[in-house]
Amino acid sequence: MRAALTVVGVALVAGCGQEEAAVEPPAPPPPIVAEVMVSGGMVRGVVGEDGLKQYHGIPFAAPPTGERRWAPPAPPQPWSEVKDASQPGPVCMQPQGQGGSFYGFGDFEANEDCLTLNVWTRAEHIGEQLPVMVWIHGGALVTGAGSQYPGEFLTAKGVVLVTANYRLGRFGFLAHPALNGESPQGVSGNQGLRDQIAALEWVRDNIEQFGGDANNVTIFGESAGSLSMSLLQASPLANGLFHRVIGESGGAFQPMWFRDKATQYSTSAESLGERFALALAGEGGDASLAAIRALPAEHVIETIQSDPEFSSYDALAIVDGEVIPDEVATIFAQGRQADVPVLIGSNSDEGTTFMEFFTPLFGEGAAGFAAYSQATLPEVADELGEAYPAESEEQAYRSWVDMFGDVLFAYPMQAWAASMENVSSDAYLYWFTWAPPVENKEQYGAFHAGELGYVFGNLDLFGAVPTPADHEFADLISGIWTQFAKTGNPNGEGLPEWPAYTRANQAYMELGVDTGSKTHLRTAQMALIEKAWAARRAAEQPAQSDQPDQPDGS
Repeated sequence: MRAALTVVGVALVAGCGQEEAAVEPPAPPPPIVAEVMVSGGMVRGVVGEDGLKQYHGIPFAAPPTGERRWAPPAPPQPWSEVKDASQPGPVCMQPQGQGGSFYGFGDFEANEDCLTLNVWTRAEHIGEQLPVMVWIHGGALVTGAGSQYPGEFLTAKGVVLVTANYRLGRFGFLAHPALNGESPQGVSGNQGLRDQIAALEWVRDNIEQFGGDANNVTIFGESAGSLSMSLLQASPLANGLFHRVIGESGGAFQPMWFRDKATQYSTSAESLGERFALALAGEGGDASLAAIRALPAEHVIETIQSDPEFSSYDALAIVDGEVIPDEVATIFAQGRQADVPVLIGSNSDEGTTFMEFFTPLFGEGAAGFAAYSQATLPEVADELGEAYPAESEEQAYRSWVDMFGDVLFAYPMQAWAASMENVSSDAYLYWFTWAPPVENKEQYGAFHAGELGYVFGNLDLFGAVPTPADHEFADLISGIWTQFAKTGNPNGEGLPEWPAYTRANQAYMELGVDTGSKTHLRTAQMALIEKAWAARRAAEQPAQSDQPDQPDGS
Protein backbone atom coordinates (compact mmCIF):
# COMPACT_ATOMS: atom_id res chain seq x y z
CA MET A 1 0.00 0.00 0.00
CA ARG A 2 2.83 2.39 0.89
CA ALA A 3 4.54 1.65 -2.42
CA ALA A 4 1.36 2.41 -4.32
CA LEU A 5 0.90 5.74 -2.54
CA THR A 6 4.51 6.65 -3.26
CA VAL A 7 3.99 6.04 -6.98
CA VAL A 8 0.87 8.21 -6.96
CA GLY A 9 2.72 10.96 -5.08
CA VAL A 10 5.60 10.95 -7.52
CA ALA A 11 3.16 11.22 -10.40
CA LEU A 12 1.37 14.16 -8.80
CA VAL A 13 4.63 15.98 -8.10
CA ALA A 14 5.83 15.37 -11.64
CA GLY A 15 2.63 16.93 -12.94
CA CYS A 16 2.81 20.04 -10.76
CA GLY A 17 3.76 23.25 -12.51
CA GLN A 18 3.18 21.90 -16.02
CA GLU A 19 0.34 23.11 -18.18
CA GLU A 20 -1.61 20.39 -19.92
CA ALA A 21 -0.88 20.35 -23.67
CA ALA A 22 -3.95 21.15 -25.74
CA VAL A 23 -4.96 18.18 -27.88
CA GLU A 24 -6.71 19.23 -31.04
CA PRO A 25 -9.33 16.83 -32.35
CA PRO A 26 -8.43 15.24 -35.68
CA ALA A 27 -9.75 17.02 -38.73
CA PRO A 28 -12.84 15.32 -40.15
CA PRO A 29 -12.29 13.51 -43.45
CA PRO A 30 -13.29 15.54 -46.49
CA PRO A 31 -16.89 14.99 -47.56
CA ILE A 32 -17.66 13.44 -50.93
CA VAL A 33 -19.32 16.06 -53.12
CA ALA A 34 -20.41 16.29 -56.73
CA GLU A 35 -16.92 17.23 -57.96
CA VAL A 36 -14.21 14.59 -57.51
CA MET A 37 -10.59 14.58 -58.69
CA VAL A 38 -9.59 11.36 -60.48
CA SER A 39 -6.79 10.23 -62.79
CA GLY A 40 -6.96 12.67 -65.67
CA GLY A 41 -8.86 15.54 -64.07
CA MET A 42 -11.98 16.64 -62.22
CA VAL A 43 -15.40 15.07 -62.80
CA ARG A 44 -18.80 16.36 -61.73
CA GLY A 45 -21.42 13.76 -60.88
CA VAL A 46 -24.90 13.85 -59.40
CA VAL A 47 -25.69 13.86 -55.68
CA GLY A 48 -29.17 12.71 -54.79
CA GLU A 49 -31.27 13.81 -51.84
CA ASP A 50 -31.06 10.27 -50.45
CA GLY A 51 -27.27 10.44 -50.36
CA LEU A 52 -26.69 8.33 -53.46
CA LYS A 53 -23.90 9.78 -55.61
CA GLN A 54 -23.43 8.83 -59.26
CA TYR A 55 -20.45 9.49 -61.52
CA HIS A 56 -20.83 8.24 -65.07
CA GLY A 57 -18.69 8.01 -68.18
CA ILE A 58 -15.33 8.48 -66.41
CA PRO A 59 -12.44 7.62 -68.77
CA PHE A 60 -10.15 4.96 -67.34
CA ALA A 61 -8.04 4.74 -70.51
CA ALA A 62 -7.27 6.76 -73.61
CA PRO A 63 -9.63 6.37 -76.58
CA PRO A 64 -8.60 3.16 -78.42
CA THR A 65 -8.90 4.83 -81.82
CA GLY A 66 -6.56 5.42 -84.75
CA GLU A 67 -3.16 3.94 -83.98
CA ARG A 68 -4.50 2.71 -80.62
CA ARG A 69 -7.12 0.47 -82.30
CA TRP A 70 -6.21 -3.09 -81.23
CA ALA A 71 -3.38 -1.79 -79.01
CA PRO A 72 -3.27 -2.36 -75.24
CA PRO A 73 -5.10 0.39 -73.30
CA ALA A 74 -3.11 3.56 -72.61
CA PRO A 75 -3.56 5.85 -69.56
CA PRO A 76 -6.45 8.32 -69.80
CA GLN A 77 -5.67 11.61 -71.52
CA PRO A 78 -5.77 14.52 -69.03
CA TRP A 79 -8.51 17.14 -69.31
CA SER A 80 -8.48 20.68 -67.94
CA GLU A 81 -12.18 21.57 -67.65
CA VAL A 82 -14.44 19.83 -65.15
CA LYS A 83 -15.86 16.81 -67.01
CA ASP A 84 -19.61 16.26 -66.86
CA ALA A 85 -20.14 12.84 -65.28
CA SER A 86 -23.92 12.95 -65.04
CA GLN A 87 -24.55 10.59 -67.99
CA PRO A 88 -22.93 7.34 -69.16
CA GLY A 89 -20.59 7.45 -72.11
CA PRO A 90 -21.24 5.60 -75.38
CA VAL A 91 -21.19 1.82 -75.44
CA CYS A 92 -18.35 0.02 -77.18
CA MET A 93 -18.78 -0.87 -80.86
CA GLN A 94 -21.27 -3.71 -81.37
CA PRO A 95 -24.11 -4.66 -83.70
CA GLN A 96 -27.53 -3.18 -82.93
CA GLY A 97 -30.06 -5.69 -81.64
CA GLN A 98 -27.60 -8.56 -81.23
CA GLY A 99 -28.87 -11.25 -78.88
CA GLY A 100 -32.21 -12.22 -80.38
CA SER A 101 -35.72 -11.40 -79.27
CA PHE A 102 -35.11 -12.10 -75.58
CA TYR A 103 -31.75 -10.42 -74.97
CA GLY A 104 -31.67 -7.99 -77.88
CA PHE A 105 -30.03 -4.67 -77.03
CA GLY A 106 -30.49 -1.84 -79.50
CA ASP A 107 -31.03 1.85 -80.19
CA PHE A 108 -27.80 2.90 -78.49
CA GLU A 109 -24.93 5.23 -79.28
CA ALA A 110 -21.78 3.21 -79.96
CA ASN A 111 -18.28 4.54 -80.37
CA GLU A 112 -14.75 3.22 -80.28
CA ASP A 113 -14.04 5.90 -77.68
CA CYS A 114 -15.84 3.90 -75.01
CA LEU A 115 -13.38 2.98 -72.26
CA THR A 116 -15.29 4.55 -69.42
CA LEU A 117 -16.72 3.42 -66.12
CA ASN A 118 -19.49 4.42 -63.71
CA VAL A 119 -19.27 4.78 -59.93
CA TRP A 120 -22.22 4.56 -57.53
CA THR A 121 -21.63 5.32 -53.85
CA ARG A 122 -23.45 6.32 -50.68
CA ALA A 123 -20.24 6.99 -48.74
CA GLU A 124 -20.23 10.39 -47.04
CA HIS A 125 -16.50 10.91 -46.67
CA ILE A 126 -13.33 10.25 -48.63
CA GLY A 127 -11.51 7.33 -47.10
CA GLU A 128 -14.64 5.74 -45.64
CA GLN A 129 -13.30 2.41 -46.94
CA LEU A 130 -16.52 0.72 -47.97
CA PRO A 131 -16.17 -2.62 -49.79
CA VAL A 132 -16.01 -2.19 -53.57
CA MET A 133 -17.81 -4.32 -56.16
CA VAL A 134 -16.62 -4.01 -59.79
CA TRP A 135 -19.08 -5.36 -62.37
CA ILE A 136 -17.96 -6.75 -65.74
CA HIS A 137 -20.99 -7.13 -68.02
CA GLY A 138 -21.92 -10.12 -70.12
CA GLY A 139 -23.03 -10.36 -73.72
CA ALA A 140 -20.88 -13.13 -75.27
CA LEU A 141 -17.93 -10.68 -75.40
CA VAL A 142 -19.66 -9.00 -78.34
CA THR A 143 -22.50 -6.93 -76.81
CA GLY A 144 -23.49 -5.07 -73.66
CA ALA A 145 -22.39 -2.08 -71.57
CA GLY A 146 -21.64 -1.28 -67.95
CA SER A 147 -24.31 1.43 -67.96
CA GLN A 148 -27.07 -1.20 -68.25
CA TYR A 149 -26.70 -2.08 -64.57
CA PRO A 150 -28.10 0.24 -61.85
CA GLY A 151 -26.46 0.89 -58.49
CA GLU A 152 -29.26 2.07 -56.21
CA PHE A 153 -29.99 -1.37 -54.75
CA LEU A 154 -26.50 -2.73 -54.03
CA THR A 155 -25.13 0.54 -52.64
CA ALA A 156 -27.96 0.51 -50.09
CA LYS A 157 -26.31 -2.66 -48.75
CA GLY A 158 -23.12 -0.79 -47.86
CA VAL A 159 -20.85 -1.19 -50.90
CA VAL A 160 -19.45 1.03 -53.64
CA LEU A 161 -20.39 -0.20 -57.13
CA VAL A 162 -18.29 0.29 -60.26
CA THR A 163 -19.48 -0.83 -63.72
CA ALA A 164 -17.09 -0.73 -66.67
CA ASN A 165 -17.02 -1.00 -70.45
CA TYR A 166 -14.42 -2.98 -72.40
CA ARG A 167 -13.76 -3.48 -76.09
CA LEU A 168 -15.96 -6.13 -77.67
CA GLY A 169 -15.86 -8.57 -80.56
CA ARG A 170 -12.93 -8.20 -82.93
CA PHE A 171 -12.30 -4.68 -81.61
CA GLY A 172 -11.39 -6.27 -78.29
CA PHE A 173 -10.11 -9.67 -79.29
CA LEU A 174 -7.81 -9.72 -82.31
CA ALA A 175 -4.52 -11.58 -82.60
CA HIS A 176 -2.31 -10.81 -85.61
CA PRO A 177 1.41 -11.17 -86.39
CA ALA A 178 1.70 -7.42 -87.08
CA LEU A 179 0.25 -6.68 -83.64
CA ASN A 180 2.75 -9.09 -82.12
CA GLY A 181 5.48 -6.89 -83.57
CA GLU A 182 4.22 -3.92 -81.54
CA SER A 183 4.37 -5.84 -78.27
CA PRO A 184 7.53 -6.11 -76.13
CA GLN A 185 6.40 -9.65 -75.35
CA GLY A 186 5.59 -10.45 -78.98
CA VAL A 187 1.92 -11.25 -78.30
CA SER A 188 -1.50 -9.96 -79.28
CA GLY A 189 -5.18 -10.61 -78.62
CA ASN A 190 -7.24 -10.22 -75.44
CA GLN A 191 -7.38 -6.42 -75.72
CA GLY A 192 -10.79 -6.49 -74.00
CA LEU A 193 -9.30 -8.34 -71.02
CA ARG A 194 -6.54 -5.75 -70.84
CA ASP A 195 -9.29 -3.10 -70.71
CA GLN A 196 -10.85 -4.87 -67.73
CA ILE A 197 -7.46 -4.93 -65.99
CA ALA A 198 -6.97 -1.21 -66.74
CA ALA A 199 -10.36 -0.52 -65.14
CA LEU A 200 -9.23 -2.41 -62.02
CA GLU A 201 -6.02 -0.38 -61.94
CA TRP A 202 -8.13 2.78 -62.08
CA VAL A 203 -10.19 1.48 -59.14
CA ARG A 204 -7.01 0.80 -57.17
CA ASP A 205 -5.78 4.36 -57.79
CA ASN A 206 -9.05 6.31 -57.43
CA ILE A 207 -11.72 4.50 -55.47
CA GLU A 208 -10.73 6.06 -52.12
CA GLN A 209 -12.03 9.38 -53.48
CA PHE A 210 -15.49 7.77 -53.59
CA GLY A 211 -15.30 6.23 -50.12
CA GLY A 212 -14.19 2.80 -51.32
CA ASP A 213 -11.51 0.48 -49.99
CA ALA A 214 -8.93 -0.40 -52.63
CA ASN A 215 -7.88 -3.32 -50.44
CA ASN A 216 -11.33 -4.90 -50.48
CA VAL A 217 -12.39 -5.22 -54.11
CA THR A 218 -14.79 -7.89 -55.35
CA ILE A 219 -14.98 -8.44 -59.08
CA PHE A 220 -18.20 -9.97 -60.36
CA GLY A 221 -19.85 -10.68 -63.68
CA GLU A 222 -22.43 -12.79 -65.50
CA SER A 223 -22.15 -14.96 -68.61
CA ALA A 224 -19.21 -13.54 -70.60
CA GLY A 225 -18.60 -11.34 -67.56
CA SER A 226 -18.30 -14.49 -65.45
CA LEU A 227 -16.04 -16.04 -68.07
CA SER A 228 -13.97 -12.88 -67.64
CA MET A 229 -13.84 -13.50 -63.88
CA SER A 230 -12.13 -16.85 -64.41
CA LEU A 231 -9.77 -15.28 -66.93
CA LEU A 232 -8.87 -12.42 -64.58
CA GLN A 233 -8.31 -14.86 -61.73
CA ALA A 234 -5.97 -16.80 -64.02
CA SER A 235 -4.11 -13.73 -65.32
CA PRO A 236 -0.83 -12.72 -63.69
CA LEU A 237 -1.44 -9.16 -64.94
CA ALA A 238 -4.53 -8.84 -62.72
CA ASN A 239 -2.99 -10.35 -59.61
CA GLY A 240 -3.43 -8.13 -56.54
CA LEU A 241 -6.11 -5.93 -58.11
CA PHE A 242 -9.04 -7.79 -56.49
CA HIS A 243 -9.67 -9.79 -53.35
CA ARG A 244 -12.83 -11.80 -54.04
CA VAL A 245 -14.62 -13.14 -57.12
CA ILE A 246 -18.30 -13.73 -57.90
CA GLY A 247 -19.01 -15.60 -61.13
CA GLU A 248 -22.54 -16.04 -62.47
CA SER A 249 -22.87 -18.62 -65.27
CA GLY A 250 -19.60 -18.77 -67.14
CA GLY A 251 -16.00 -19.92 -66.81
CA ALA A 252 -13.17 -20.59 -69.26
CA PHE A 253 -12.59 -24.23 -68.34
CA GLN A 254 -13.32 -25.65 -71.79
CA PRO A 255 -10.45 -26.40 -74.20
CA MET A 256 -9.29 -22.96 -75.35
CA TRP A 257 -7.99 -21.46 -78.57
CA PHE A 258 -4.31 -20.52 -78.74
CA ARG A 259 -2.77 -17.40 -80.27
CA ASP A 260 -0.04 -19.16 -82.23
CA LYS A 261 -1.01 -22.84 -82.29
CA ALA A 262 -3.69 -24.75 -84.17
CA THR A 263 -5.37 -27.73 -82.51
CA GLN A 264 -7.63 -30.52 -83.65
CA TYR A 265 -10.64 -28.31 -82.87
CA SER A 266 -9.41 -24.85 -83.89
CA THR A 267 -7.07 -22.87 -86.08
CA SER A 268 -4.71 -20.43 -84.38
CA ALA A 269 -6.07 -17.04 -83.38
CA GLU A 270 -3.33 -15.35 -85.42
CA SER A 271 -4.42 -17.25 -88.52
CA LEU A 272 -8.01 -16.16 -87.97
CA GLY A 273 -6.78 -12.61 -87.40
CA GLU A 274 -4.96 -12.59 -90.73
CA ARG A 275 -8.08 -13.86 -92.48
CA PHE A 276 -10.11 -11.15 -90.76
CA ALA A 277 -7.65 -8.47 -91.95
CA LEU A 278 -7.98 -9.75 -95.52
CA ALA A 279 -11.77 -9.61 -95.23
CA LEU A 280 -11.55 -6.05 -93.91
CA ALA A 281 -9.38 -5.01 -96.85
CA GLY A 282 -11.58 -6.67 -99.45
CA GLU A 283 -10.38 -8.42 -102.56
CA GLY A 284 -7.11 -6.85 -103.70
CA GLY A 285 -7.19 -4.29 -100.88
CA ASP A 286 -4.50 -3.23 -98.43
CA ALA A 287 -4.56 -5.55 -95.40
CA SER A 288 -1.67 -3.85 -93.59
CA LEU A 289 -2.19 -2.88 -89.96
CA ALA A 290 -2.04 0.83 -90.79
CA ALA A 291 -4.68 0.42 -93.50
CA ILE A 292 -7.19 -1.58 -91.48
CA ARG A 293 -6.77 0.78 -88.51
CA ALA A 294 -7.86 3.61 -90.78
CA LEU A 295 -11.08 1.88 -91.83
CA PRO A 296 -14.40 3.16 -90.41
CA ALA A 297 -15.59 1.35 -87.30
CA GLU A 298 -18.89 0.59 -89.02
CA HIS A 299 -17.02 -1.30 -91.74
CA VAL A 300 -15.33 -3.42 -89.09
CA ILE A 301 -18.75 -4.29 -87.64
CA GLU A 302 -20.06 -5.24 -91.09
CA THR A 303 -17.06 -7.48 -91.67
CA ILE A 304 -17.47 -9.16 -88.29
CA GLN A 305 -21.05 -10.00 -89.24
CA SER A 306 -20.02 -11.39 -92.63
CA ASP A 307 -18.60 -14.62 -91.20
CA PRO A 308 -19.81 -16.46 -88.05
CA GLU A 309 -16.24 -17.42 -87.14
CA PHE A 310 -15.28 -13.76 -86.82
CA SER A 311 -17.63 -13.49 -83.82
CA SER A 312 -17.22 -17.04 -82.51
CA TYR A 313 -17.38 -16.97 -78.71
CA ASP A 314 -14.67 -19.62 -78.29
CA ALA A 315 -12.31 -17.74 -80.61
CA LEU A 316 -12.38 -14.42 -78.71
CA ALA A 317 -10.60 -14.82 -75.34
CA ILE A 318 -7.52 -16.92 -76.06
CA VAL A 319 -4.28 -18.24 -74.61
CA ASP A 320 -2.07 -15.37 -75.78
CA GLY A 321 1.05 -16.07 -73.72
CA GLU A 322 0.91 -12.97 -71.50
CA VAL A 323 -2.55 -11.92 -70.30
CA ILE A 324 -3.51 -15.61 -70.30
CA PRO A 325 -0.25 -17.57 -70.27
CA ASP A 326 -1.86 -21.04 -70.44
CA GLU A 327 -5.29 -22.64 -70.55
CA VAL A 328 -7.36 -21.51 -67.60
CA ALA A 329 -8.03 -25.12 -66.59
CA THR A 330 -4.27 -25.76 -66.49
CA ILE A 331 -3.53 -22.62 -64.49
CA PHE A 332 -6.17 -23.55 -61.89
CA ALA A 333 -5.10 -27.21 -61.80
CA GLN A 334 -1.57 -26.07 -60.95
CA GLY A 335 -2.76 -23.63 -58.27
CA ARG A 336 -1.44 -20.60 -60.17
CA GLN A 337 -4.70 -18.64 -60.01
CA ALA A 338 -5.21 -15.67 -57.68
CA ASP A 339 -5.72 -17.16 -54.21
CA VAL A 340 -8.96 -15.37 -53.31
CA PRO A 341 -12.40 -16.66 -52.24
CA VAL A 342 -14.95 -17.30 -54.99
CA LEU A 343 -18.75 -17.46 -55.03
CA ILE A 344 -19.80 -19.07 -58.30
CA GLY A 345 -22.72 -20.89 -59.85
CA SER A 346 -25.27 -21.21 -62.62
CA ASN A 347 -29.01 -21.42 -63.27
CA SER A 348 -31.16 -24.50 -63.66
CA ASP A 349 -32.72 -23.57 -67.03
CA GLU A 350 -29.92 -21.71 -68.84
CA GLY A 351 -30.85 -23.04 -72.27
CA THR A 352 -34.54 -22.11 -72.52
CA THR A 353 -33.97 -18.64 -73.94
CA PHE A 354 -31.48 -19.90 -76.55
CA MET A 355 -33.63 -22.49 -78.28
CA GLU A 356 -34.62 -19.96 -80.94
CA PHE A 357 -30.99 -19.94 -82.12
CA PHE A 358 -30.61 -23.72 -82.29
CA THR A 359 -33.35 -24.94 -84.60
CA PRO A 360 -32.17 -22.95 -87.65
CA LEU A 361 -28.71 -24.45 -87.18
CA PHE A 362 -29.50 -28.05 -86.20
CA GLY A 363 -33.15 -28.71 -87.01
CA GLU A 364 -36.14 -29.24 -84.77
CA GLY A 365 -37.09 -31.79 -82.15
CA ALA A 366 -35.24 -35.01 -81.43
CA ALA A 367 -33.41 -34.94 -84.77
CA GLY A 368 -32.14 -31.44 -84.08
CA PHE A 369 -31.01 -32.45 -80.60
CA ALA A 370 -29.16 -35.45 -82.02
CA ALA A 371 -27.27 -33.17 -84.41
CA TYR A 372 -26.53 -30.69 -81.59
CA SER A 373 -25.28 -33.50 -79.32
CA GLN A 374 -22.95 -34.82 -82.00
CA ALA A 375 -21.55 -31.34 -82.62
CA THR A 376 -21.19 -30.50 -78.93
CA LEU A 377 -19.92 -33.71 -77.28
CA PRO A 378 -18.79 -36.01 -80.09
CA GLU A 379 -16.16 -37.63 -77.87
CA VAL A 380 -18.88 -39.24 -75.71
CA ALA A 381 -21.69 -39.43 -78.25
CA ASP A 382 -22.28 -43.15 -77.58
CA GLU A 383 -22.80 -42.50 -73.85
CA LEU A 384 -25.22 -39.56 -73.93
CA GLY A 385 -28.52 -41.45 -73.92
CA GLU A 386 -28.72 -42.14 -70.20
CA ALA A 387 -27.72 -38.65 -69.04
CA TYR A 388 -29.63 -36.86 -71.81
CA PRO A 389 -32.55 -39.09 -72.88
CA ALA A 390 -34.43 -38.23 -76.07
CA GLU A 391 -37.05 -40.95 -76.45
CA SER A 392 -39.80 -38.38 -76.98
CA GLU A 393 -39.97 -34.87 -78.34
CA GLU A 394 -40.53 -33.51 -74.83
CA GLN A 395 -37.54 -35.43 -73.49
CA ALA A 396 -35.38 -34.24 -76.38
CA TYR A 397 -36.32 -30.61 -75.72
CA ARG A 398 -35.50 -30.87 -72.02
CA SER A 399 -32.23 -32.71 -72.68
CA TRP A 400 -31.26 -30.06 -75.22
CA VAL A 401 -31.86 -27.31 -72.68
CA ASP A 402 -29.93 -29.25 -70.04
CA MET A 403 -26.97 -30.14 -72.23
CA PHE A 404 -26.53 -26.54 -73.32
CA GLY A 405 -26.62 -25.36 -69.70
CA ASP A 406 -24.37 -28.13 -68.44
CA VAL A 407 -21.65 -27.70 -71.06
CA LEU A 408 -21.46 -23.92 -71.02
CA PHE A 409 -22.34 -23.15 -67.41
CA ALA A 410 -22.87 -25.91 -64.82
CA TYR A 411 -19.69 -27.83 -65.69
CA PRO A 412 -17.34 -24.81 -65.78
CA MET A 413 -18.60 -23.60 -62.41
CA GLN A 414 -18.07 -26.99 -60.78
CA ALA A 415 -14.64 -27.36 -62.37
CA TRP A 416 -13.81 -23.88 -61.06
CA ALA A 417 -14.99 -24.77 -57.55
CA ALA A 418 -13.07 -28.05 -57.51
CA SER A 419 -9.89 -26.35 -58.73
CA MET A 420 -9.97 -23.97 -55.78
CA GLU A 421 -8.77 -26.87 -53.63
CA ASN A 422 -5.37 -26.23 -55.20
CA VAL A 423 -5.12 -22.93 -53.27
CA SER A 424 -6.04 -21.96 -49.72
CA SER A 425 -9.16 -19.87 -50.38
CA ASP A 426 -12.68 -21.27 -50.27
CA ALA A 427 -15.19 -21.74 -53.08
CA TYR A 428 -18.95 -21.44 -52.61
CA LEU A 429 -21.06 -23.04 -55.35
CA TYR A 430 -24.71 -22.18 -56.05
CA TRP A 431 -27.57 -23.46 -58.24
CA PHE A 432 -30.15 -20.76 -58.98
CA THR A 433 -33.67 -22.20 -59.45
CA TRP A 434 -35.96 -19.18 -58.96
CA ALA A 435 -38.10 -18.49 -62.05
CA PRO A 436 -38.45 -14.73 -62.68
CA PRO A 437 -42.07 -13.65 -63.33
CA VAL A 438 -41.65 -12.97 -67.04
CA GLU A 439 -44.17 -13.75 -69.76
CA ASN A 440 -44.18 -17.53 -70.35
CA LYS A 441 -42.53 -18.05 -66.97
CA GLU A 442 -43.31 -21.78 -67.00
CA GLN A 443 -41.49 -22.22 -70.30
CA TYR A 444 -38.40 -20.23 -69.36
CA GLY A 445 -37.90 -21.21 -65.70
CA ALA A 446 -34.62 -20.02 -64.14
CA PHE A 447 -33.25 -18.88 -67.48
CA HIS A 448 -29.81 -17.52 -68.38
CA ALA A 449 -29.30 -14.14 -66.65
CA GLY A 450 -32.49 -14.66 -64.65
CA GLU A 451 -30.64 -13.87 -61.42
CA LEU A 452 -29.60 -10.38 -62.51
CA GLY A 453 -32.78 -8.62 -61.40
CA TYR A 454 -32.36 -10.11 -57.93
CA VAL A 455 -28.73 -9.02 -57.68
CA PHE A 456 -29.25 -5.44 -58.90
CA GLY A 457 -32.83 -4.94 -57.72
CA ASN A 458 -34.25 -4.08 -61.15
CA LEU A 459 -36.94 -6.73 -60.87
CA ASP A 460 -38.79 -5.60 -64.00
CA LEU A 461 -35.85 -6.79 -66.11
CA PHE A 462 -36.90 -8.79 -69.20
CA GLY A 463 -40.43 -7.48 -68.75
CA ALA A 464 -40.97 -9.25 -65.43
CA VAL A 465 -43.86 -8.25 -63.18
CA PRO A 466 -42.49 -8.80 -59.67
CA THR A 467 -44.49 -10.00 -56.70
CA PRO A 468 -43.76 -9.35 -53.00
CA ALA A 469 -42.03 -12.74 -52.94
CA ASP A 470 -39.65 -11.54 -55.68
CA HIS A 471 -38.76 -8.44 -53.68
CA GLU A 472 -38.11 -10.58 -50.60
CA PHE A 473 -35.95 -12.97 -52.63
CA ALA A 474 -33.99 -10.05 -54.12
CA ASP A 475 -33.22 -8.85 -50.61
CA LEU A 476 -31.83 -12.31 -49.83
CA ILE A 477 -29.70 -12.60 -52.99
CA SER A 478 -28.25 -9.09 -52.77
CA GLY A 479 -27.62 -9.68 -49.08
CA ILE A 480 -25.60 -12.81 -49.86
CA TRP A 481 -23.64 -11.11 -52.62
CA THR A 482 -22.74 -8.07 -50.51
CA GLN A 483 -21.97 -10.17 -47.41
CA PHE A 484 -19.47 -12.10 -49.52
CA ALA A 485 -18.03 -8.83 -50.86
CA LYS A 486 -17.55 -7.55 -47.32
CA THR A 487 -16.06 -10.68 -45.76
CA GLY A 488 -15.18 -13.27 -48.42
CA ASN A 489 -17.82 -15.57 -46.92
CA PRO A 490 -21.56 -15.68 -47.79
CA ASN A 491 -22.54 -16.79 -44.31
CA GLY A 492 -23.96 -14.22 -41.91
CA GLU A 493 -26.86 -13.30 -39.70
CA GLY A 494 -30.18 -14.01 -41.37
CA LEU A 495 -28.54 -15.83 -44.30
CA PRO A 496 -28.69 -19.58 -45.08
CA GLU A 497 -25.83 -21.73 -43.79
CA TRP A 498 -23.58 -22.34 -46.77
CA PRO A 499 -20.68 -24.81 -46.58
CA ALA A 500 -17.67 -24.32 -48.81
CA TYR A 501 -17.35 -26.71 -51.76
CA THR A 502 -14.81 -29.52 -51.67
CA ARG A 503 -14.31 -32.45 -54.00
CA ALA A 504 -15.30 -34.69 -51.10
CA ASN A 505 -18.54 -32.99 -50.08
CA GLN A 506 -19.56 -31.48 -53.48
CA ALA A 507 -21.69 -29.03 -51.52
CA TYR A 508 -23.75 -26.34 -53.20
CA MET A 509 -26.47 -23.89 -52.21
CA GLU A 510 -29.77 -24.00 -54.05
CA LEU A 511 -31.09 -20.46 -54.39
CA GLY A 512 -34.80 -20.62 -55.13
CA VAL A 513 -38.12 -21.60 -53.63
CA ASP A 514 -36.32 -24.48 -51.88
CA THR A 515 -33.26 -22.51 -50.77
CA GLY A 516 -30.84 -24.65 -48.80
CA SER A 517 -27.56 -26.54 -48.81
CA LYS A 518 -27.41 -29.68 -50.97
CA THR A 519 -24.74 -31.94 -52.48
CA HIS A 520 -23.74 -33.71 -55.71
CA LEU A 521 -25.24 -31.56 -58.46
CA ARG A 522 -25.78 -33.39 -61.78
CA THR A 523 -22.76 -35.63 -61.22
CA ALA A 524 -23.40 -38.03 -64.12
CA GLN A 525 -23.65 -35.18 -66.61
CA MET A 526 -20.56 -33.47 -65.19
CA ALA A 527 -18.56 -36.68 -65.49
CA LEU A 528 -19.49 -37.05 -69.17
CA ILE A 529 -18.42 -33.51 -69.99
CA GLU A 530 -15.18 -33.97 -68.06
CA LYS A 531 -14.50 -37.12 -70.07
CA ALA A 532 -15.21 -35.33 -73.37
CA TRP A 533 -12.94 -32.39 -72.56
CA ALA A 534 -10.14 -34.71 -71.42
CA ALA A 535 -10.38 -36.65 -74.69
CA ARG A 536 -10.40 -33.44 -76.72
CA ARG A 537 -7.27 -32.13 -75.01
CA ALA A 538 -5.52 -35.48 -75.39
CA ALA A 539 -6.17 -35.37 -79.14
CA GLU A 540 -4.64 -31.92 -79.62
CA GLN A 541 -1.82 -31.87 -82.13
CA PRO A 542 -0.26 -28.87 -83.87
CA ALA A 543 -1.25 -28.66 -87.53
CA GLN A 544 1.42 -29.07 -90.20
CA SER A 545 0.41 -25.78 -91.79
CA ASP A 546 -1.39 -22.81 -90.32
CA GLN A 547 -2.02 -20.37 -93.13
CA PRO A 548 -4.97 -17.95 -93.42
CA ASP A 549 -6.43 -19.92 -96.33
CA GLN A 550 -6.61 -23.06 -94.16
CA PRO A 551 -8.93 -22.01 -91.32
CA ASP A 552 -9.43 -25.55 -90.06
CA GLY A 553 -5.71 -25.85 -89.32
CA SER A 554 -5.32 -28.87 -91.55
